[in-house]
Amino acid sequence: MKSELITKEAYKSFKKGSYVIVIQLLEKNITISNNPFDYFLLILSYLFTDKLMQAETALRRALRQYPAFLPLLEIQAFLMLKAAKSKEEACTGYIDILKIFPGNKHITKIITKIQESADFEQFQKKAKLKDFIKIKAPKKVKTVSFRTGWTIIHFKTIVFVLVITAFLITGILFFSSPLAKFIQEKIELLFYHPTFQSGEDLLHISLDGMHYDIIDKIQQVRTPEFYASNEACIQDFNQAKWLIKEGKENDAMILLNKIDASNANFRVKERVAFLKDFINRSRDRTVAKFSYRDVIQKPYLYKGINVKWQGKVVNYKTKNGISFQLLINYSKNSFDGVVEVFAPFKVEALDNGAIVTVEGIITNIVGRKIVIMQATNVEIKPE
Repeated sequence: MKSELITKEAYKSFKKGSYVIVIQLLEKNITISNNPFDYFLLILSYLFTDKLMQAETALRRALRQYPAFLPLLEIQAFLMLKAAKSKEEACTGYIDILKIFPGNKHITKIITKIQESADFEQFQKKAKLKDFIKIKAPKKVKTVSFRTGWTIIHFKTIVFVLVITAFLITGILFFSSPLAKFIQEKIELLFYHPTFQSGEDLLHISLDGMHYDIIDKIQQVRTPEFYASNEACIQDFNQAKWLIKEGKENDAMILLNKIDASNANFRVKERVAFLKDFINRSRDRTVAKFSYRDVIQKPYLYKGINVKWQGKVVNYKTKNGISFQLLINYSKNSFDGVVEVFAPFKVEALDNGAIVTVEGIITNIVGRKIVIMQATNVEIKPE
């Protein structure tokens, strides 16, 4: 009871803007209250007093204990918004919330605002915590109990049992209906399903059922790729699915990267992420015949591609596996470019100066010239 009173006092101080007092009250109270609302107010107070390190630490600790407490998730999503480099990145935290709380209108409105902002940088700069997070009074906890023999039956427990019973009865009637099956299928399409394992599962991921424009025809921000119609985007998406089923993952990844770098809606890009994950979990990857020079022409298209390149090893290091720089197509002190290679395994007799052939996945491209690759195989060329 004492901790509940402290929470109430902290909330009163918070409403007055006395954030230092809130911090003093709740830093001790969170250890005894077992109340996620205390963490919520404390983190907000840290942020309003520019104690960013304390806020980050408290948020991590709070989310470990209360991973599905909506106000905490809203803080995390807002901080991700403030640190994002693009609209899509800014939406990430809010999309994660929708996975736990589907249909949340407040979160949906925020995502829409982000996507429709004409100048994202200004939108991001002007975004204020209080405009994105609803701060409500702490809920009162009342427990009414009845004594039956030696057992105390709490009123809340009775209500809980009744609700569960009603839910089960409704479930028996509803979840066997065609409507329920249809709704379930649509929900599964919105979010990543970890059981997607075979090519047949790809049939469940589609753009055809969307009832709104899947592209932004009037772009506020220029993108490297542009679709003039929904049909062209759908065609590339379906082509990518077909290529995956045919075992041509690299060609599929090129198309998926193209959609990702285009004016396609963020919901489309969610489905693109599903297909990319499907490819990344594939154990047997064919080797793409793209050269280093091909890759640096349009770097955004080649992330996730499996390639095999030859070059000279420099700056070789052995720590947590191996890492080195590969001078592509090295010959008489000339080369096409530099690839940063790392691998979680070791290669016998490998050292600086060796000419090697490296097979691996392009994980990133810095600027337009430095390619980062995770190697799956390194072969030393005999002298």
